[in-house]
Amino acid sequence: MQPSLLWRLLTGVAVISLLMTACKKDMARNPGTPTDSLSKISTNDSIFNIFKDIYLWTDAVPDSATFKPDSYSSPYTMFDSLIGFKKKSNGGNLDKYSFLDDGSTADVLQGHAGDLGFQIGWQTRSELRVVYVYPGSPADKAGIKRGWQMSAVNGTTSFTYGNQATEDALNNAFSAKSANFVFTKPDGTTLTTTIAATQYNLNPILFSKVYDLAGSKIGYIVFNTFVAPDVVKAQFETIFSDFKTAGVTKVIIDLRYNGGGYVSTAEYLAGKLAPASVANQLMYSTVFNSRVTNKNFNWFFKAMKAVPDYPDDLWADIFYSEATTYAKTNFGATGGLALTNLSFIMTGNTASSSELLFNVLKPSMNPHMIGSTSYGKPVGFIAVTIGKIDMYCINMQSLNSKNEGDYFDGFTPNVQAGDDYAYDWGSFQDPMLRAALTDMGVPSSALGRLANTESNRLGTISKFYNKANQFKGMIFPKVK
Repeated sequence: MQPSLLWRLLTGVAVISLLMTACKKDMARNPGTPTDSLSKISTNDSIFNIFKDIYLWTDAVPDSATFKPDSYSSPYTMFDSLIGFKKKSNGGNLDKYSFLDDGSTADVLQGHAGDLGFQIGWQTRSELRVVYVYPGSPADKAGIKRGWQMSAVNGTTSFTYGNQATEDALNNAFSAKSANFVFTKPDGTTLTTTIAATQYNLNPILFSKVYDLAGSKIGYIVFNTFVAPDVVKAQFETIFSDFKTAGVTKVIIDLRYNGGGYVSTAEYLAGKLAPASVANQLMYSTVFNSRVTNKNFNWFFKAMKAVPDYPDDLWADIFYSEATTYAKTNFGATGGLALTNLSFIMTGNTASSSELLFNVLKPSMNPHMIGSTSYGKPVGFIAVTIGKIDMYCINMQSLNSKNEGDYFDGFTPNVQAGDDYAYDWGSFQDPMLRAALTDMGVPSSALGRLANTESNRLGTISKFYNKANQFKGMIFPKVK
């Protein structure tokens, strides 16, 4: 696979530092640049100018004189207006993706987290359950497991879905430095514990196992966030090596809560799963706006050098190269597992790089999707830092080898299945895993008797309290 120029230049999420002194040094390279404008340009103007140049749907955004960036009270209110110009055919906003951030997203995607380390969801309208726990997190060290009922938090013992008092109690607990919890285990015993938010290394591989069922070896992986490849590659190498040793020919990748992340990690996984027949063939291509592909940037963007380590490189050149020379990405070596079946478990919380992985494998493997309609995000960002703000505005759209990539409304599952938070990972009582296995030809009788399902089961995550899954995105550039 030929790495992009950005892949070679950068070691993390791309950043552009709008230091005025650095911009002034570029004046000798850009004759005719209004030097007085550089010294006066505001944060709002900075964001607008870069946004207008690199936004995928730039033609929908008015010019600066019409929009008047400095008429907005803050960069955040201005940005909300900017991303509202691109409309769907029904009049609704197409861009549900772009956002401004304080740097938390970049930290998480590099494998750094600083929260309680677990997520809760509504099993019913009055019952909260643990949805997942990150290995090595404060919650994991306290012994918390998926499926446990959260019976109390900071003295609150009654919970109602949609109730403001309940929402306040949960928000206060998960945003505090520490909170006191009472959990009820499946055997009816309870655990009372105080969990403090601390820094930990994020491990988004929540579970993996090889099943020997109905004459088939089936590998199962629960993956929660597309962090940078170096965070998870060693662990994935061990998992796939174990799969190969065990003779796995069918694989289920569980992405039900995975909001995306680094494209390079999706590429790595695609190579591990794809058949030998697509080695060195096109995996996907990216499409940028005409300003980027024609190198038709305004003076502001043309004046900007890249990161300090590469003082001779201009960001205009880098974006242009990414959109032209490096617009296509090929598979590398493939076929290590020689799979006969591949399935993905996905929900409305499954987005971006998760959907990219599914989409690039469609032409060669026809993977099945189990669950519910995915989020719908065939577009990605190169993050841009302006002062203390990271701007994630949509820069490009991805297309698979068959030129397919308009899944803005998400992918529709081959087999519908609802989530159930009452069971730990790997349980055959989990309706999503069970549906994926039976879809692969495993008879229900091999999975044991199914317990009675609650008629009032809600199975909803109203809010992601864990920072690692608040993000829904596809991050470029690709990193090692």
